[in-house]
Amino acid sequence: MVRLTTICVMAATGFVFGRWMTLALLKDVLQPLIVAISIMAAALLVRLNRGMPTLDWQSLEAAERKILTHRVVELSREYMSVLALQFVTLLVLLALSLIKEKTFYGWASGPTVVLGALGALLGLCISRMGYIVWRDTDIAKLQKKLIDDSADRQAIEKASQDALTTVNAIRSSGLRDHSKPEITSWPDNSGKA
Repeated sequence: MVRLTTICVMAATGFVFGRWMTLALLKDVLQPLIVAISIMAAALLVRLNRGMPTLDWQSLEAAERKILTHRVVELSREYMSVLALQFVTLLVLLALSLIKEKTFYGWASGPTVVLGALGALLGLCISRMGYIVWRDTDIAKLQKKLIDDSADRQAIEKASQDALTTVNAIRSSGLRDHSKPEITSWPDNSGKA
């Protein structure tokens, strides 16, 4: 599903850029595109700096810890690949900013192909950033589940410990079992003999 979405976004942006983007318009939007891709790259660098989530690792089950750490490492690899993609996109945008319009028109279908490819590349960057956000949300949900499960386990252990302490306190209080009094019926005082 994720790959299909990525391919659809790439195809759509590539088509839009190839069909309606002109070199003059590209020159106008080149600066904001460079800034936008740079901001996305900076956001990934900040996110990469975060590393592993801060949790009390001893309170988690070993299997849960392994799942969480595996997913965080996978996500970090994804960050690196998207970061590389964004740097390539930045280089392409910077190279296009240096090329004169007459150079493109020297090719038979130069502007359409180049602009379509640029649109597809930008679509790939956008879709991968969306995927990163979705994966970050997925990791946050996993962390919530693990933290809640750990808190529930601790609450159950505390309640069990409190119950055991109460039972031991009752046993040590020296209460004795008293025999029950014998049940007797009430005398019949109705006056009948």
